[in-house]
Amino acid sequence: MTDNPAVNPTIQAEQIIMLDHPQIEALMFVDAPRDPADSVVEVRVALRDGRTFGFTAYTPDALVRLMRDSGQMSLIDAGMMIVREVSLDAVRDALDKMLYAGIEQFGLPI
Repeated sequence: MTDNPAVNPTIQAEQIIMLDHPQIEALMFVDAPRDPADSVVEVRVALRDGRTFGFTAYTPDALVRLMRDSGQMSLIDAGMMIVREVSLDAVRDALDKMLYAGIEQFGLPI
């Protein structure tokens, strides 16, 4: 039997995940998602060039729930990241897109 790491491991609060990525050194999930499909989670990203950024990852279901529960018609947030589910794969996909477009346009420098 071989030990294969999970492709999409369960996210734990304050978990630091080192990545084999050309630009991203590590991710830290500040919060653990209650439900990966309906969550809001703070994410910190350390880049290999020494910069760090903060994001809030929202799922579409969480956005709708937050607006409905608060009676808001819209929601804005600096550092917003919208993902289908709060998972390592989804967050990494969003970060790859942000890195390509210029991550400093999206993240909050820490």
